[in-house]
Amino acid sequence: SQVQSKLGRKQRKTSAANIEITTPKFKEIPDFNMANWVQSRILVSAQSARYELPMDMHVLAKLSPLEYLTEYAIICKRRQALYKLIFSKYDRERKHFLKRKQAVAGLKEIHLGSASDHEITAILKMINLDDNFKIDFRFFCSIAAFSERVLSRWMILPGGALAQKETIEKADFTNLTWKLEGVNITSNMQKVLFAL
Repeated sequence: SQVQSKLGRKQRKTSAANIEITTPKFKEIPDFNMANWVQSRILVSAQSARYELPMDMHVLAKLSPLEYLTEYAIICKRRQALYKLIFSKYDRERKHFLKRKQAVAGLKEIHLGSASDHEITAILKMINLDDNFKIDFRFFCSIAAFSERVLSRWMILPGGALAQKETIEKADFTNLTWKLEGVNITSNMQKVLFAL
């Protein structure tokens, strides 16, 4: 009937009037702290691998910096998975190795673009990497983990916490200068060890 129709419309208007319209309270969302985000990334990168020293330090005299980083680094599984993903991306021809240019691009991607060409070049120079060296997956992991450790120290923010080494690594590298006495290693190897 017309009376029921009018009552129905009136009820719908009343219901609509009682609806409370709410808007998101954006002011309650905490401000994004870029410094904290960068700091957390730095700490994760610093802990991507644990490094060891040989029982006989004279073994180091027979190794290149890259051989040392490959033989005496224990890289965490999650970082290995990331390195494998990036390595596969740049190994487009599936030759199972990268040229220097491809490796540099991969390293920059691992660092989310925060590492400059100059910084990457300095790291590769430290490990004495030849321009024509073919970098297989194992070597790429070694270089990537080392670059994360080194850059985490170069990028540490003022007042930021330096990532703590694991107890075993800390014990290994304590009194490093004394442990290297009488060991004939190259200047590059020395730079690598003290960079860790």
